Amino acid sequence: MNEEMFQQLSVLADKSRFSILQMMAKGCIATCSDRIEAFENGCCVSDVVSLTGLSQPTVSHHLKLLEQVGLVRREARGTWKCFFPDEKAIGKLTQWLQTELSPLQSTNPESNIYLNTNLCSSAGSFELDCEEEKKL
Repeated sequence: MNEEMFQQLSVLADKSRFSILQMMAKGCIATCSDRIEAFENGCCVSDVVSLTGLSQPTVSHHLKLLEQVGLVRREARGTWKCFFPDEKAIGKLTQWLQTELSPLQSTNPESNIYLNTNLCSSAGSFELDCEEEKKL
């Protein structure tokens, strides 16, 4: 499961892709398609091009990558290719991040490496790294 999350984070590390997904999720992209209802937060490539000023091939590439990692889903509606944020996948990713980045809530033993004082005392050079981390 972690590999899927890391792939999603890697895709979202690109500012343009993050912004596109953010605008979709917040319903900020008005669509020119009569095939998408306002409550669906969907868009087509031309909508994103109009809003961002990015080229059509660039937007298509960004949406394809977001789709490949499961953060966006694509539906054909007539001749339109419509894209929608996958709210379930976004929720799963944000919940995973919250769990993994909140030290006392992590379910992954490897995530608690700096909290485990036994690890710090068992390795000489690692001890300095742990002590420095505790100071932060």
